[in-house]
Amino acid sequence: MIIDHHRVNEITRNNSKLLKSISQLFLNELPDMIKAVDTAYQQTDRQSIAKSIHRLKSALGNFVNSEYYKEFSQLEASASGTTAPVANLNEWLSQWEKAKLDLETLVVDLKEMAGI
Repeated sequence: MIIDHHRVNEITRNNSKLLKSISQLFLNELPDMIKAVDTAYQQTDRQSIAKSIHRLKSALGNFVNSEYYKEFSQLEASASGTTAPVANLNEWLSQWEKAKLDLETLVVDLKEMAGI
């Protein structure tokens, strides 16, 4: 699973209303965050890609396990060129497409967990 249940329980203090509230907020914002990354990619603007991924990664930090969080850290770093930049953005895109598929799984799991 992508969700770190222990982390979510710590953040929400096992409060189901709070869980539902922050989950709904995240789910409402997620399409815009994904669109921002896709738009930056289409404009081949590495810095905007990295900035958009960073925003998404920060939001994910409330819910996901450390391994999945690291994937977004790697996406951010490779887009910005700070560590092991991809030779071209097409390589980066395949990583991003995989991450988006995992986001779909996260959405389903989070809705189930929060009772949305």
